[in-house]
Parts: sequence; C-alpha cells; structure tokens
Amino acid sequence: MTLTYKVQKIIEQEKLIERGERVLIGLSGGIDSTTLLFVLSEVRRELAFDLGIAHINHMLRGEESQRDEEFVKTMAHRFSLPCHITRVDIHEEAKRSGKSIQHAARDVRYGFFTEIVRGHNYQKITVAHTLDDQVETFLLRTLKGTGIRGLSAIPVKRDAIVRPFLHIRRKEIEEYAAAMAVPFVEDSSNNTTVYERNFIRKQIIPQMEILNPAFREKIVRLLKDLSNINQIFDGKSEEFLKQEERREGDGMCISVDALKALDDETRFRVMANILIRVEPGFMPLREHIIQIDKVIAGHRPNLAVTLPFHIRVKKVYDRLIVSKEHTSSPPEGIVPVSQGMNRLDEFGLILHVDFLSAQETIITSDPYTAFFDSDRVGELSVRVFRNGDRFVPLGMEEKVKLKDFFIAQKIPREKRRHIPFLLTGNDIIWIIGQRIDERYKVTGETRHVIRVSIEFPPQQAPYIRKMPDGAVNHVLILIDK
Repeated sequence: MTLTYKVQKIIEQEKLIERGERVLIGLSGGIDSTTLLFVLSEVRRELAFDLGIAHINHMLRGEESQRDEEFVKTMAHRFSLPCHITRVDIHEEAKRSGKSIQHAARDVRYGFFTEIVRGHNYQKITVAHTLDDQVETFLLRTLKGTGIRGLSAIPVKRDAIVRPFLHIRRKEIEEYAAAMAVPFVEDSSNNTTVYERNFIRKQIIPQMEILNPAFREKIVRLLKDLSNINQIFDGKSEEFLKQEERREGDGMCISVDALKALDDETRFRVMANILIRVEPGFMPLREHIIQIDKVIAGHRPNLAVTLPFHIRVKKVYDRLIVSKEHTSSPPEGIVPVSQGMNRLDEFGLILHVDFLSAQETIITSDPYTAFFDSDRVGELSVRVFRNGDRFVPLGMEEKVKLKDFFIAQKIPREKRRHIPFLLTGNDIIWIIGQRIDERYKVTGETRHVIRVSIEFPPQQAPYIRKMPDGAVNHVLILIDK
C-alpha cells in the first residue's frame, strides 16, 4: 500500500478534509511537511480540494532560517499554490511572554495559521505530526511528570487542525521522499541532542526498540486506552465546573468543600482546566496540583501558592481562588472630600456627598449609599487601613479592631489594605460599602442628614460578595487596584 493511498484512506475514514474545501499546509521545509505537501497534491486529484501554504520564519537560525523561507517560496511556485509567510523574532517573543522558545514558537505558529484561515477562507489546517511524534510526546510528558490527562493521544483532528500523517511512521515518510526525490531542507538543530525531543529521538527510543522492536506500536495502543479513560474523567470535570465554577474578578472561584468531595483524578482535571483558563497555554503538571492540594487540605483559613506565569492559587476560608498575581501598592495618605462629586482615582471610585433635611431623606438599602447624622459629622476624608484602626460597627456598643472585623467577615488579607474608609476627623464612620459606625447613624432625633454614595468608573467595577444572611450591612465591596 503506497503512502498516498494510505493517507487518502485516513482522510476519508476520519473525514479530515471534505470535497471543495480550501486546505492550508503548515510548511516548515523539513522532510515531514514537504512530503505532506507532495502527498496531498496527489490526494487532491481524487478528493478535489484546494491547497495553500503557510510558513513562519522564527528567525532563530540566521541564514538557515532565511534559506528555509526561500525554499518554501520555491515549493509554492513549483506547485502554483498561494503562499503566506510571516517573520517573528521568537527570542524576543519568548522574553516578552515569559514562555520557553518552543512554547512561544508553537503559540505564534498556530496563531498565524488561525489568522490566515480566517482571513483567506481556508477551512482546514494540515500539520505533519507523525506516529513517531506521538511516541516522543508521550515520553517527554512522562519525564516532565504529567498525569493521565497529559498522556492522551494527539488527536487526528481538533477544530480546523487535521493531521493526515498521525498514523504514519517517519520511516515510511523517509522511504517515500527517497523514492519520489522529494526536496527538503535540514534543520541543523535536529542533529544535536541538546533539545529534549532530539535526545529522546536519538538516544532513548533506539534503546527501547532493542528491548522491543514494536515499542512504538505498544505506546500508541496505550495512548488510545488512556484517551478513553480521559474522556470519562473529562466528562466528570466539565459537569462539576458547570455547577461549581464562579468568576471572581479576573480569576476563578470554587468551593473548597466541593473540591474535597471529588476523587483525586477528577479534582486534577478541574484544577488543570481552571489553570488553563486563567493562563491559556499553561501545561499543569502533577506537581502543581499536589501544591494546590496542600492548600486545599490545610487547616489555616488563608493559604496560597504561586505557580509559573504568576498564577496565584489561594484559599480564603471556604473558597479557592485562582487568578493572575498583580502587584500593587495600597493608596497612601488621606484624601479630603467635600460636598458634591469627588473623583478619587487612587481608590478607583467616585464619591458623592449631599446634605439633606431629615424630612426629605428616604433611607435606602443600597450598599453603595450610607446616611449619617450631619450634626455629628465634621470634615470628611478617605483613606485605607492602618495598623491599630478601630471603629464601632453598626449595632454594637464597643470599639473593635478593624483586623478582627475583617477576620470575622472573612475578608482576604491581601484585600484589607485596599478597602477605602470614610472618616470624620480621626474616626472611621464607614467601611465603604460594608458597615457604618454606630455613633454616626441616623436616629429619630436627627435633623440633618449627610448622604454619601459611591459609583465606580467602568474599568474599576467592583466585586461584590453577599454574606449568607444577605443583610445590607454585610455586603462587601472589594476594590482591586
């Protein structure tokens, strides 16, 4: 059976390409992708689809990278195919994104392919992954410590990406290329074992084949079994996330108790999916989930761990929050406020102060609005938490430490110094959006009222969390700077 015939049967059986579709080939110029170009050029005579070529010059190998680009242009001219080429300095892109060279190159590559598909009416993207690539990826991920989730077989198709060579051995491709005199360019970096994949290809796999010549086929069968197992756990994970996942600011929030009730493997999938949503492209490893499990199981109410790409996973009492870590300093100093509108950019809010008579005042339950006895209030100002701060919460008789109040309200420690307070003189009269001071409340004897209301610019919209009892004075507004 010829390689062309095998690939045609794979395309038909897996429904990789339909008649009349426009198909983009990711062409690096190496033996695999150039052979794919030759094979698809033959197959399309039977299946009637159109071809185009895409190439990314990663600018990693100087003159060699330029040579590859010129070779791709030559192949496009030889087959009279449209050719889409871009140049990206992957070294700079990796520095900018904080990713490895390989990771950055992959993201740029698929991003470019997607851009061409959308802009030039292609329906499919073909890449030249082979059966050997499946085996090498399996060994790489095993060495890096991935779980079952990371050991699924590479899919023969996913969305617009199809892999016609995925069931083909590299040896078959080399034989076809020799028989058909397929031209291609050699990547000099493939001859070194500095890169992990090359080391596995040249050093590890040959040794494994000495023990079992059918080593590759055994791995592929194992990957199929693992893929079936993964479908079961992925289904459980998706169902759990639909029910339990909540958005919290720019991150995700899950009930700690709900996570504890999951089996270990489903919890791994749940956490891995959340990590990927917070940082697309991140590859969660088993060791990352082990660190998260320690946070979940810990007895302290505030525990956290920082993962690569500045991912922060923290337990705040009964919630686990996953987000990107943002470093910011709390606003400093005291900002005076006066009657009318006060724009407080450093606090991310706008404060409105109005003086009313008691007769014309309607007390509302709006958590963004507070009412005070005007005769007890002097000059107003806003600041954030300081060590030793105290106030008398509405409904109480004695002063309490703000620290104790925050703990009782389960306010995360890192949020406490960002919550603005309204003061008169040195007294805190409102933990804004949270609780007013008992001493300054409106009573039946109040003659004049100060109404203070807040609003947020669109980019500073607050996160609001209602406490279980739903009372107005238990609505918490956290301002994330």
